[in-house]
This record gives sequence, C-alpha cells and structure tokens, in this order.
Amino acid sequence: MKPDKEFVKDRFGRKLPQYHRLAQVQQGIAGELATVYKLHFDPLDVKCIYEAGAGTGFLTRYLRFTHPKARFFLNDITEASAPFLRELMAEYDTQYLWGDAEQVPMPTDLDAVLSASTIQWFHDVPGFVAKAAEATRPGGALALSTFGPDNFREIKAITHNGLDYMTRNQLGEIVSAAGYEVLHLSEQTRVLYFDIPLDVIYHVKYTGVNALMPARWTRTKLEEFNREYRRLFLTRDGVVPLTYHPIFVVARKK
Repeated sequence: MKPDKEFVKDRFGRKLPQYHRLAQVQQGIAGELATVYKLHFDPLDVKCIYEAGAGTGFLTRYLRFTHPKARFFLNDITEASAPFLRELMAEYDTQYLWGDAEQVPMPTDLDAVLSASTIQWFHDVPGFVAKAAEATRPGGALALSTFGPDNFREIKAITHNGLDYMTRNQLGEIVSAAGYEVLHLSEQTRVLYFDIPLDVIYHVKYTGVNALMPARWTRTKLEEFNREYRRLFLTRDGVVPLTYHPIFVVARKK
C-alpha cells in the first residue's frame, strides 16, 4: 500500500514534539547510519550535503559535527520541522527545502545525499535514487536507511494493513542500477517490548512512525486488537513485542 503523502505530512507535523522525545529506535538508526557512512567517506571531501526527511534532526545532529564547515541542504515534508532544525543548525551554512523530497528539486554538484528512516514513505524509490545520482558528483556518497518487510510485522498480522517495504537486496539493486557502487548493505532486527498492546498503539501514535494506523479507535476495535495481539505475540515474560527491521545502504557514485 502506498501512503497518502498529505496524511503523512499532517500526522508527522502534529506529532513532532512527541516524536523527537520518544522515537528512540529512529535515533539509534540515525546514529548507526552516520557511523557506517563515516567508515567509507572522508569528511574533508564532503563540502555539500543534502538530507531528505531531516525531521527533528536525528541524523543532522551527527552530520553537523562530522562536517562542521560543509554547506547543508535540509529537506522535510513539513515545515513544522523548522524550529527543531533552525535551532540545531543556527551556526551552520544551511538552506531549507520544504516539501515532498520526491518532488522538490535537488541541488546539483552534491558531495553526499543522505536520508534516515524516510524513503519507506516514497512512491518511487528508484526515481529518487536516480535523482540523487544525477545531483551528485562522481565519487560522492549516498547513505540511506529504510525498513524491511518484517517492520511492524505484529501490527500488520492483526490489521492486515501496512507499507510495501522492500528487501535489503531490492534496495541494493536499486542503488546499483542508478550508477552507484554499493559499499555497505546490511539489515537488523530491533524489538521493543511493552506491558500491554495498548502501549504499542500509543508508541506508534506518539512517534508518528506509521501513518497507516487508524486515526480513531472504537472500543470494539481496541478490544479486538488487544485480544489478537496477546494471543499471537504474548511472551513468557508477559509482555508484547513490536519489531523494527532497519536496512542500511552506503554507496559511492561511479
């Protein structure tokens, strides 16, 4: 299922303060992506950086320390991100590009294009990667994280609703086809545990990570969700899991 971009924009825009405080998995993924990226690219060679889906700055925070003298182009689908990013980047050379990253023109002659936990919302990932390749100089970097098919598998098993996530190999093939040399391609499983299924709903709602969850829950739907979640996934410790399936790729423009 392809997400409704306006719904995503609205949901994230309204939940950004909670997202910034509670999205611990996304913070960790941004740190992992920054670490892998730095293993393959010398910060001294990167002077012009574009980040898609900067949000409240989880990845940006790492990049500004790694590249303190670089010029930054920061994109996000909602301008509600502005207060977070402007405070973070007040002393850095930064230009903001608000709107859908698939539609907003990308600056040219870039040294690096990065995005953490964003491209799973895109309608045309190959098109975005091709656009990044066109905008990046030879030898430049591409570093992306997204989510794989097991992401939120518990919720999807019950609601039969969710994003069409790509596999690690599919992402690698997309990047290679756009003219990049893949330097790193990996995936992980990260599991959070909650006392009750209702806490899973609150977690998803307040981190804004899945705009495909129902906007409103009736009492009947809540009871059914709680019953099925416990039946299918309750652990011996009496808690319930929620699975994240991050995928990472770092590549060099040929």
